[in-house]
Amino acid sequence: MKNVTLTTLFIIVLILSFLLFKECEKSADCNFDPPTDLITNAEANTYEEAYKTKYENLPEIIAANNGVMPEDVRDVWFDLKVMQDYLNYVKEESEIQGKENPGIRVYFGAKEIDGQLKNTVFFSPTYREAERDPEPSDNKNNYDIQSYNYGNAGMPPTEYEGGD
Repeated sequence: MKNVTLTTLFIIVLILSFLLFKECEKSADCNFDPPTDLITNAEANTYEEAYKTKYENLPEIIAANNGVMPEDVRDVWFDLKVMQDYLNYVKEESEIQGKENPGIRVYFGAKEIDGQLKNTVFFSPTYREAERDPEPSDNKNNYDIQSYNYGNAGMPPTEYEGGD
């Protein structure tokens, strides 16, 4: 009887140790600062709609600028730690929601800066229910997790001069 009790106790200790180890492992993977530069779904929609409107009206904008394309943002810089925190936030929130295959969709947007619409990008969380041979349209936006913007726009634009 004593051996059965010790064996049972040993098995329980092993199981609890395993569960504790797994929980510690999970916490270490998801250790991040909560993102502060989130945008609402309404703001994200406004940015995307402004971008579409801006490019629908591009011929008029060029004509009003004496045939010259006005200088605009061509690059947006994001702090790596802030981006990693956002990616960890999306991963954790997706797990909490039970969403499979989380991802990020990058949208072009425009927002008003000094009275002019300037290009920007924002990140929108996605998920996919099926893994087998996914089509891009299979990735659905997850509107239950906020989008992220607030990078630093390159004005004047930073030239990309990659080496040959």
